[in-house]
Amino acid sequence: MQLKTLLITIILAIIFLFFLLLNEFNLLSKKNGWELKNNTNFDSIVVLTGKFDRIKKGFELLEANYSKKMFISGVNPIVKKNELRKIIIPNNSTEKISLFDCCVFIGKEAKNTKTNAVEVIKWMKKNNLISAILVTSDIHLPRSILEFQNNTNHIKITSWPVKTNNNNFINFLKEFLRFSFVRIKYLII
Repeated sequence: MQLKTLLITIILAIIFLFFLLLNEFNLLSKKNGWELKNNTNFDSIVVLTGKFDRIKKGFELLEANYSKKMFISGVNPIVKKNELRKIIIPNNSTEKISLFDCCVFIGKEAKNTKTNAVEVIKWMKKNNLISAILVTSDIHLPRSILEFQNNTNHIKITSWPVKTNNNNFINFLKEFLRFSFVRIKYLII
C-alpha cells in the first residue's frame, strides 16, 4: 500500500512539474518585443544563428536604429563576413553595405545555445554594453532566455522572436524537452 501511494505521489509530482515547465515555456515563447515599441536605444542587437530570416530581422532592426551595433553569434567558422552581407543585402545597396560593414560583428565560437550566451556576454563585456535585443526563432526563444539569464546578471535582454513556419508538434516537443532539461539543470545547480 505504501509503495502504491509513493508511486502515485511521484507520478503527480512529475505531472505537476511538466505543467509548470510547459507554462513557463509558453510564457517565454509569447514574448513579442513589445518592450521595443517605446525604446529604440539598445546597446546592441544580438542574433543567434539559425535560418537567415533571423539575421535579416536583426539587420532590419539595425536599419531602424534600434541600436548602432549588431552581433551575430554562432557563425560557422568557414563563413566569411562578406558572404553574410551578400545574403542579407542581395541588391548591393551602398547605404546598406556601409551599415553592414561598420556595424555588424560576427562570432564564430558558439556551437549551441549555452555557448551562444557565453559568446555574446563576452563580446558585450569587452565592448562595455549592457542592453541587447535578442533575435532568435519563437520556438528557440524560451531556452535562449534561460541561458542568458543564468549566465549573466548585468545585461538587460529584450527579446524579438522571429516567427517560424515549421512549428509542428515534433519540433515543439524537441524544443520543450531541451528547455525542460536546461531549466531543471539550472534549478539544481
